[in-house]
Amino acid sequence: MMPARLWLLVFGVVVFVASATARECQDEALPDMPSPRFVVIQNGTVKDASTGLMWKQCAEGLGGIGCVRGETMSLSWQSAMQRAQTSTFAGHADWRLPDRDELMSLLERRCFGLDIDGVAFPNTQPGRFWSSTPANYYPGSAWRVHFGTGDMDYGMKRQSAFVRLVRDAHACTPARPSTCLPHEDRLYEPHGSVEELAE
Repeated sequence: MMPARLWLLVFGVVVFVASATARECQDEALPDMPSPRFVVIQNGTVKDASTGLMWKQCAEGLGGIGCVRGETMSLSWQSAMQRAQTSTFAGHADWRLPDRDELMSLLERRCFGLDIDGVAFPNTQPGRFWSSTPANYYPGSAWRVHFGTGDMDYGMKRQSAFVRLVRDAHACTPARPSTCLPHEDRLYEPHGSVEELAE
């Protein structure tokens, strides 16, 4: 039979580990939704007041209010990079795939539900999203973030994952006009026409 002191020690360790684990995710401690950190702009973009980045509100393949139109695209890493380079969304021509740290900055640790602000980034798939950061120890691979579990891993670049584009919010300025599209080419109503919004 286990001595009383040893039993108390084991019990104390179990309670400590359980308490530490419980503190890793506390839904009660989450900021109010939507987070004041994210400013949703009416052109389909989200400004992050914490990092200064501008995100495309919808994952690639989706659009409309609430990102309910279309189907989330799952792309290879190279296709994701090319899609970013050719995107002219909301009048900006400098969209890119976020690096690993930028993508992880969107994580919100939770006990239940998606690990991302669902108001600022609606209809986000609970799956892996590509970052632009190669996994140097694993040739031909890049880092991904899973917004269903909050995990980060690496995948082979030929595999598919979801894509959310980002840009440096202050890049499109008169000092760097090459990152701005001509006025007539800008897309001011990515969510639909005035008639559609009124429905």
